[in-house]
Amino acid sequence: MKQVVKKVATAMTIAAVLVCSSQAITTKAEEIKEEKSLGGLSKVLDNYNNEGISNKSQSTTLLSTQISIPENIAIAKCNDYVNIREKAGTSYNIIGILTKDSYGIVLEVIDGWARIQSGSVTGYVSTDYLYMGAEGTAKAKELASLLATVTANSVNVRKEPSTLTNDNIIEEVVKGEDLAVLSAEVVTKNDPGAVLWVKVALDDSEGEEVVGYVAKDYVDVGYKWKSASKVDIEVANSSPLRYNLVNESKKYIGLRYVWGGTSLTTGADCSGFVWAIYKKCGLNASSLGLPRTSSEMARGGNKVTSATIKPGDLVFYGDSSGRVNHVAMYIGNNQVIHESGRQTGCKISNMYYRKVVTMRSYLQ
Repeated sequence: MKQVVKKVATAMTIAAVLVCSSQAITTKAEEIKEEKSLGGLSKVLDNYNNEGISNKSQSTTLLSTQISIPENIAIAKCNDYVNIREKAGTSYNIIGILTKDSYGIVLEVIDGWARIQSGSVTGYVSTDYLYMGAEGTAKAKELASLLATVTANSVNVRKEPSTLTNDNIIEEVVKGEDLAVLSAEVVTKNDPGAVLWVKVALDDSEGEEVVGYVAKDYVDVGYKWKSASKVDIEVANSSPLRYNLVNESKKYIGLRYVWGGTSLTTGADCSGFVWAIYKKCGLNASSLGLPRTSSEMARGGNKVTSATIKPGDLVFYGDSSGRVNHVAMYIGNNQVIHESGRQTGCKISNMYYRKVVTMRSYLQ
């Protein structure tokens, strides 16, 4: 029996309330790379500007963010992951995986199989492994994360909400990257470069949470869920070892970040995650000459480039001085998987989501 699911998104909202006051401000955008001018500000700001209030240097303003949950959302019901198949049935090819607590939009249900769309993957999942209907909605409310998605080609994340100096730039983040929002406040400054700021978390560095501010004009703030990962052609054509490394690593999307950790159960840090995945796939760190920390890893192995890197190789990132403080594993299609930090845990990012210092391979 085939059941067509309505594609109407019903608004079920949970308010993320941001406390309000404001100031007179200058609305010139911070220009980095082809960034657009500021638009869509709250009426509150207009009112304050019209009143001519110009003596305040900093305050917060109202920005209402809501969770809008589609009526046909489903959440993965599994301990680790569930396969997404080309057609309804276990004999068909696996085209993606849906990890624990990831979401999908149910397009139709056929004899116990749901056709879902999640991220860039559309395929079939057994309904035995999905929270659907009221259960799916309840789980979606529980699991939604408030994220700031970069909409400009690139944007600076700064130590303080100010463009008056470049000495406060922590790093540059590229379009499409999701940053965890730490505070339900938008800071406003009497700043010629940017008006509204959002407090966000970056990759943890040596166990320390890195916090910064990004101009609201260049991010889209909203609630999101983890999505499916597809089986990539580049990965499918790689060696069995590299194929296993990529597919195994994707099973742990969302794994919590633990400084000093090397566990795929209780948590790991960025280099510990690489260690654990390599070990899970039968590799011995000592035999490979693979050190424990990201800075040491970046000095070993064989250097590779964007033209020669293969799935399973390592990509290293650093601070503004070029000092390596983070490592990720390349998974094909210009993407990496990494233990980002305590706010987001293990996630997939664009390989160039921040400045790449070097790329190394410890594999044959």
